[in-house]
Amino acid sequence: MNGIALTGEVIFYLAVGSLVYVVLISIYRITLHPLAKYPGPFLDKISGWPLVFHCYNGNRHLVEYRNHQKYGSIVRYAPNSLSFNSALSLQAIHGLKANVKKGDWYKTVDISAGAPSTQMVIDKPEHAVRRRKMAPAFSERALKEAEGLISISARKLAEQIGKQQSKSSDGGAHSEDSDNDTWTTPQNFSNWSTWFGFDFISDLGYGESFGMLDNDANRWVAPVLRSASRFLYYVGYLPFIDLIRPLMGTRVQDYIGGQSAADSLKYTNLANARLAQRIALEEKMQQAGEKPNRRDTFHYLLNSKDPATGKGLTREELQADSALVIAAGADGVGLTLSATVFYLIRNPTALSKLTTEICQAFASLAEIQNPKLNSLTYLSACIDETLRLCPPKASTAPRQVLAGGMEIDGHYIPAGVDVGTPVYVLHHNEEHFPQPWSYKPERWIVVDSDGKTVAAGEETEGVTRESVLQARAALCPFLIGPMNCIGKNMAYFALKVSLAQLLWGYDIRASREGEGIGGNGGGAKDLELGRQREDEYQITDYITGFRDGPIVQLRARARG
Repeated sequence: MNGIALTGEVIFYLAVGSLVYVVLISIYRITLHPLAKYPGPFLDKISGWPLVFHCYNGNRHLVEYRNHQKYGSIVRYAPNSLSFNSALSLQAIHGLKANVKKGDWYKTVDISAGAPSTQMVIDKPEHAVRRRKMAPAFSERALKEAEGLISISARKLAEQIGKQQSKSSDGGAHSEDSDNDTWTTPQNFSNWSTWFGFDFISDLGYGESFGMLDNDANRWVAPVLRSASRFLYYVGYLPFIDLIRPLMGTRVQDYIGGQSAADSLKYTNLANARLAQRIALEEKMQQAGEKPNRRDTFHYLLNSKDPATGKGLTREELQADSALVIAAGADGVGLTLSATVFYLIRNPTALSKLTTEICQAFASLAEIQNPKLNSLTYLSACIDETLRLCPPKASTAPRQVLAGGMEIDGHYIPAGVDVGTPVYVLHHNEEHFPQPWSYKPERWIVVDSDGKTVAAGEETEGVTRESVLQARAALCPFLIGPMNCIGKNMAYFALKVSLAQLLWGYDIRASREGEGIGGNGGGAKDLELGRQREDEYQITDYITGFRDGPIVQLRARARG
C-alpha cells in the first residue's frame, strides 16, 4: 500500500511541476520573450501546437491571411516566429544578402532519404554547392532538349481528355445548346492536370513516363503523395520533433503518423525505385560505350560534378532529389494548370482573349513551341495571374535569423527567430495588387503609347509600367533569391504548352455537374472561414497545394 501511495504522490508532484513549468513558460513568452511586443493569437504566442493543427488541417494559408487582416503587417504566429506582409520583407528575408538560413522544419522532410534534397538544404554554402551540381539539368540547353518531351505529354493530355465518351449538350450541362453540339462527358480537370504533371516529370526525369494519362496502373501515386505531404508538413513543426526525428524513415514513424506516415515511406520507396532503375540503365549504357539518344534530368544529375570540388552527388542526395523532382514538378504544375482552367472558364472575356491569341499565333499543333510560344503575352499574363491567386506553396517558408540579427520592415529581429513572408497573404495584399481577389491578367501587361495592350490590342486603363513593376516585386510563386525553385523555367514551359495545345484544339466550359461543394473547385457559403468565395480556387495546403475540380466539358474546335 505504501508503494501505491508513493507512486501516486510522485505522479501528483510531476503533474503539479509540469503545470507550473507550462504556466511559467507561458508567462515568459507573453511578457519577457524578445517577441513579446508583436501581436498575434494568444495561443500561438505561447505554444507551437496551433501551427501543427493548421498544417494538419491544410488551411494554414487561410489562417495566415486572417491573422494579418486582424493584427497587421507583422504577426507572431508561433512562440519564436514572425511573419511579414510586404514586398520589402520578401526581399529582406529571401534576397541574396539576407542574413538567414532555412528553418529547422526543413530538417524533417527528406529524413527518409538519408540526406536533404537540394531544396531542403539548410546551410547556405552547402546549398550553393548542390545548386551547382543541379545546374546542368536545368540549364538553357537542358530546357531546349526538354521542350520536345514536355510537348509530347501535353499533346497526350489534350488527346486523351478529348477522347472521353461524348454526349450531346443536354447531358447535365447547358441545355440551351443546340442538339448537334457534342461535348465530352463531364471531367474532373484536376485529375487530368495531376496525371499530366506526373507523366511529363517522370518522362523528363527518368526517361520513362508513369503513363497516368493512358491508364490507371500508377494513378495510386497521386493520393499517396498527398497523404505523405500532409504528414511531412505537420510533423516537422511538432514541438518535440528533435526527439522523434531520429525515428523518421523507419517503421516506427507509422505509429507516430498512422497511414500518412506509412504513405510517406511508400512514396520515398517509389522515388528510390525509379532512381535505382535509372542508375542501372546509365551504368549499362556506360559499360557498353553507348551514348544516350536523349538526355533526361537524371542523366545530367548522375554525371554532374561540382566545378569547384569535382565531386558528384551521393546516392542519398540523388534519392532525396528524386523524391523532390517528382513532387515539385508534378503537383506544382498540376495545381497551376487546373487553377488556370478554373479561372478561365469563370472569366469568359479572359478565356476568349487567350483563345484568340493562341489560335491566331499557330496554324497547327506542331507549331506550338518556342520561341513563338514564349512571345504570347496574354498567355504569360494568365499564368502569372493564376500563380498570384493560387501559389503552389501558399504559406510561410520559414527562415531562421543568423548571428548578428537583421532588420525587416524597420524592426530589428534577433538571431534564432524564424521569419517569413506568407506567399498567399502577400499575393492578396491590396497595396501591391488592387482588387486582389479578381482574376485580371491585364495587370501584368504594360499598355503601349497608343493605349493598346500588347496582347490583344484592346484599350486598358491604369496598367502602367510602374504598376506592373510594383506587382512583379511582390509576385513570388517560386520564391526569390538563391534558394528559389531551380525548375521554374521548365514549369512555365509545361504550363504554356499544355494550355496552348488544349485551347487550340478545344472549346472548354464548366459543367453543371460540378456545381456545389467539392465539384467546381471554388468556395461555398457553408465551408470554413476563408473558403466562402465561389470564384476563388480552393486548395488544401500540405507543403504544396492539393485540390478538387473544376468539372469541365470539352468540344473539338471547329475550323474552316
